[in-house]
Amino acid sequence: MTKPVCADRLEVGLIVPNIDAYSGAVHRTVKLLEHGGGAGLHHTVLLPSAGAPNPALGRELARLEAAGTVDVRRIGRGGREPLRYDAVSVPTEYWWGAYRRAQAAGVRGPLFFDFHLLPYVGSLDVLQSVGIDRPGRADLWRLPFAMHDRYREGLARSARETLACLASVRALSRWRLGPVLGISGALARQLAAVGYKDDVYVPGCPNGIEADAVQDAAAVEGTREYDGIFVGRFHPQKGFLDLPGIVARMKRASGREVRIAVCGGSPDPSSRFGSMARAHGIERNLEFLGQLPVPELYAAIRRARVLLYPSYVDSFSLTILEALCLGVPVLAYDTEVVRDLWSPSPAVFRVPIGSPEGFAETFAELDADSRLDEARRAAVRDAPRLMERFSWTHAAADQRTFYEEMRHAA
Repeated sequence: MTKPVCADRLEVGLIVPNIDAYSGAVHRTVKLLEHGGGAGLHHTVLLPSAGAPNPALGRELARLEAAGTVDVRRIGRGGREPLRYDAVSVPTEYWWGAYRRAQAAGVRGPLFFDFHLLPYVGSLDVLQSVGIDRPGRADLWRLPFAMHDRYREGLARSARETLACLASVRALSRWRLGPVLGISGALARQLAAVGYKDDVYVPGCPNGIEADAVQDAAAVEGTREYDGIFVGRFHPQKGFLDLPGIVARMKRASGREVRIAVCGGSPDPSSRFGSMARAHGIERNLEFLGQLPVPELYAAIRRARVLLYPSYVDSFSLTILEALCLGVPVLAYDTEVVRDLWSPSPAVFRVPIGSPEGFAETFAELDADSRLDEARRAAVRDAPRLMERFSWTHAAADQRTFYEEMRHAA
């Protein structure tokens, strides 16, 4: 029998997934650990027996443990006594490995699963590139072909990932292991499309932003050094391989040279991206800034006229939120979540998914008639409201609501 929920404090055992990338989902998890105490959540972070799966996460957990914010322990197989918690959190859509490890280690308590994307495929938005705006089950056979075309992956690999997504989501629904949080309404709808049959909890505040860091960056007024900036993982799902074609078309459509900053790494010149950049003749138009700490990243975004966001995969874009709070307009593919969250904003401009031409034409129009300057002023005006709405304090409170309300419902 699990312990009753304590009205003042919930003891949460958080199973760290064995994922080596410090992704946006991992960042969200760290921030919820950091701010959970204010919502009455005390976390015990349960690491794989080998420790933190990546150095950046290890440093963040060490910082939080030293501050007394969380407890950290490693788990292996078969402890002497079961580890019991008011809630056991599996903060990943790749839930199977973390779930099995928790069961083997004797971790006990009501299970809760956080989904940040669809497992293996990320999202169904890539289907928009073949004319399917609201996919249903009958459309899923086309997903591997769209992935193969847009991400330049092999068709066999794309098919395997699609099947793995369907199997993973449907198994979790069939076995009813515990409730699922999806961080946006778009993700909840897509989970239903691939076979999840139960209710999905969608928090009112799925992500937050550190207002102090934004305000520090906004206090320094600099020149508009870049025509655009790309911030994201160097992965086809994030539109990285679309960037050379976008930049080349931006040059042609605007009739001038453009300067684009790229944050997230520095690709090998012999890579596919390097070959595409040379083929388009835009190597000199790109400036690779690498992976920057937050203050330097925010300063770089502020120096850009627009954030270029050609991502195919999203369920909540923290990068768009950061750019808008920094007063920088956004040019993005029209994914379902961008449409849901940001279509009312006069500082977000949406173009058809998979259309570098749409990016270039929209940029040229905005560049020619000064609408980017108007959009920047609109973003600056709206930034205080966004920072109030999307705070980590609110996100942690919604996470507690997920544990309490869905535990009762289960």
